[in-house]
Amino acid sequence: MIKLVAFDMDGTFLRSDNTYDVERFEKIYRPLQEKDIKVVVISGNQYAQLASFFPKHQSELIIVSENGALIFEGDKLLREAKITRTEIEKVLDVLVSENLENATTLCGLHSAYLLKSAPKQYKEEIAIYYHALKEISNFQDLPEDDFVKLALLVPEEKTDQLLEKLNQVTGQLVQAVSSGHGSIDIIQRGVHKGSALEFLSQHFGIALQEMMAFGDGGNDLEMLAYVGHSYAMANAPEKVKKTAKYQAPSNQESGVLEVLEQEIVT
Repeated sequence: MIKLVAFDMDGTFLRSDNTYDVERFEKIYRPLQEKDIKVVVISGNQYAQLASFFPKHQSELIIVSENGALIFEGDKLLREAKITRTEIEKVLDVLVSENLENATTLCGLHSAYLLKSAPKQYKEEIAIYYHALKEISNFQDLPEDDFVKLALLVPEEKTDQLLEKLNQVTGQLVQAVSSGHGSIDIIQRGVHKGSALEFLSQHFGIALQEMMAFGDGGNDLEMLAYVGHSYAMANAPEKVKKTAKYQAPSNQESGVLEVLEQEIVT
């Protein structure tokens, strides 16, 4: 029996235009509530951005943001996996040496931060995913916040090379992971979507065999390997499909909603 459903957003729940079938979701959401099934929105994106997609249900949903670093139940913070300022400074030194500072967003509990000198196109793209966003003059004088992630947006063909280099030089406490399309997240080592679901498993007393999860990217691998009922989207890379136990229709076909209708609602 499924007691928890978790889904990634970009490339999984959301269509390519950042929308979803709201009316269809509402018809599915009510039966999920009646069955007391926890609904988990789980993404590398910011809490404020994720919550904005579900204004009617924000207080009821579990929202896992920043690739598992922050876990909220409604507006209550359940878990925060901070990166120390020392580690943040070490990573920023590496990014500056690679001329990546203008492609970097520093993600905190209260806001995300990017440089005023960053290109306009980068600022506009980042604003889609970070609704609480501030521009700062430099990364040497860090604002007062708890930092949980650094996010990079790089040419897609350079992703693998950068991942390897970043993981070689950023030490034992943080790791770089890719969520596809040139996005790289640097987070506390051992913190990922899988560890977030493990936390929720213990917190709510829900076994992994009672969890269902959907994903499409490299940062979904641990989550899909962890739960008993895992679905890769039809649009996912082969590595993701091989990790998941099942395949769902693509995000463009509202694959998450299709599976929920067939496997839980009906």
